[in-house]
Amino acid sequence: MSKLETINSALVSRMSDGYEFRTFQIGVSLPSSYIEREDNIRSRLKVKGRNSIKNQLLSNLREMFKRALMKETDYISPDLRIDLVINEKNEFFFNIIPTPIVLACKYLKKRRGIAQKHKGLSIAKDQPLEDDSQCDNSFSLEEVVSEYLKQLTSGVKVKFSWIGGEDRESLVLGKGRPFFAEIIKPKRRIIPEHSISLKEKGIELFVLSVSKNLPQYPVKFDTLTRVSIVTERLVSNKDLECLPSLSGRTIWFKNKKRIIRREMHSVKVDKIDGKNFELEIIAEGGLHIKQFVGGKEYCEPNISTVLGLKCECLNFDIIDVWLRDQQALKAFQRPSNS
Repeated sequence: MSKLETINSALVSRMSDGYEFRTFQIGVSLPSSYIEREDNIRSRLKVKGRNSIKNQLLSNLREMFKRALMKETDYISPDLRIDLVINEKNEFFFNIIPTPIVLACKYLKKRRGIAQKHKGLSIAKDQPLEDDSQCDNSFSLEEVVSEYLKQLTSGVKVKFSWIGGEDRESLVLGKGRPFFAEIIKPKRRIIPEHSISLKEKGIELFVLSVSKNLPQYPVKFDTLTRVSIVTERLVSNKDLECLPSLSGRTIWFKNKKRIIRREMHSVKVDKIDGKNFELEIIAEGGLHIKQFVGGKEYCEPNISTVLGLKCECLNFDIIDVWLRDQQALKAFQRPSNS
């Protein structure tokens, strides 16, 4: 107990290492011999209903630390968890654990050839993608954004919760694709709303708000996609008149041995040039675009069978993404630091 001032001074000094927080919790680990001797004294003197050494130490230290930095104690969900460890020689050290923060972000992908994900990084709470053919490249969006967010927050790891995905050759336009990034052990947690161009302006990142918790998953969303298609023979406007009939239909397709259902809201023929044509489709998020066009794997209905001729998706671009989940929508509309 006589070392409390020294312990508190050392802890306050550690906070100058860049930790941002509003609330904290302190725990302590004492040697078992301390507890045994205290129990022995309590038993011999028949002491009951008094604070233990551990509780008294914690109470005093929390109050001293609170006054020194003008922070608040939070026993349930603090910004910062501090574990004080005291050994048999009365030496002490700290284990400082910032609780994770969740950043609501959006991105634009303005250049083709950038994969969304990188195989070397772990993915959290993934969702069905519009396409999953994501090959290695010199860099991925996930790598670039992860590195930036770690530098921004002084965190040690980023876990992504994607809201859909796209092909490596796809562009992401409009207001961007939203996603959540959980930052593990961030020293900085007061992050202002901002945007930044990354990797030679191929990626535009928007950091919109900060919270402590991810929304419930899966997040429902709709996507406007422009699809470029080539057919096995010349096509005309008349050939393609049947495609808008897919509007309002339910599309069934197989993904990893599971049958998935997605709603097709609208289909519009946009441009025709010989064997090539473009579609603009608005569909429930998670539709596998290449499968929907080619029908090589199970997908019913699909463009090829409806037209009665073989079609192939050359590429597709995400024109816009709209969230239907109200909890997730608030994170992207109302920035608030935590």
